[in-house]
Amino acid sequence: MDINYFKEFSVLAETRNYWEAAERLFINQSTLSKHIKSMEKELGIPLFSRTTRRVELTESGKALLPYAQSIMQMQFEYSSMLLQKKNSDKSLLTIGSIPVMSQYNITQLLLEFQQKYPEFSFKVTEDDAKNLKKLLTTKKCELIFLREPGRLISSASETADDMIHIPYITDYLVAVLPAGHPLSGSSELTLRALQNEKFCFLKESSMIYDICRLACQEAGFIPNIVFDSHRLDSIFDMVIYGKCAALLMNQHAKKALDAAENAPFTAVKIIPAISTQISLCYLKDAVLSKAAAHFVEYFKDAARRQQEKLQ
Repeated sequence: MDINYFKEFSVLAETRNYWEAAERLFINQSTLSKHIKSMEKELGIPLFSRTTRRVELTESGKALLPYAQSIMQMQFEYSSMLLQKKNSDKSLLTIGSIPVMSQYNITQLLLEFQQKYPEFSFKVTEDDAKNLKKLLTTKKCELIFLREPGRLISSASETADDMIHIPYITDYLVAVLPAGHPLSGSSELTLRALQNEKFCFLKESSMIYDICRLACQEAGFIPNIVFDSHRLDSIFDMVIYGKCAALLMNQHAKKALDAAENAPFTAVKIIPAISTQISLCYLKDAVLSKAAAHFVEYFKDAARRQQEKLQ
């Protein structure tokens, strides 16, 4: 059995959703499904019970999970040891990123950089914006992709903090509403129009949660938050089946809408616009490694092309 199947099994067990698991693993859903079925056939037992929207571990799957996680840990340890040896004569770039790399094409950007500069390798850590700054200041990451509250920066700049910010993409807040909601056909709406709704937010410890909560308060009401989660599929489920309103960034909703035919929910822009900006950041006083310096220059060119595309 391919040892990577155990990782795929563990991720699917965590997400309980083929689409989200496939996104994390950078494979398509049909490949993931084929691998899981291959595991089940070789082991001679069903590992998951399947419904139309999600999967659940069977008792056999629950029994296998801790062993699969041990295998993953062992694989991580020997892979790290071998990678360390491999990188002894190469430059390793450590990057932190918000956990929506694919929505903002950050994954593609990193892969294209490595194709152009094969002499460099990178290690990426995903975390919320609040924690990414700590990773940077403690020098566990040399560069970070950071989400920042709407502060439009036209070029790389030094701000009041101790970081240099290179802007990449600006995103804006939308209300995700179930199909058939009285406001679902609107082109835009104010937060005040949603004051009587039940709300779903991203997890409480996230920057998006704070932005949405404070925006509602500034609009004159305390949001009735009935559900918060780090998993977008769970939030969409609450919108569809729980008849809730979710406040997300446009790219969160756009990817799900693009992937679905006749999606049972819509995304409506909030006005006045509430935006966030994705930027590449590094410490002002940092002496960048050769790999980081090359990536910064590569990123500036990619950001320029991105801005030209939007004009």
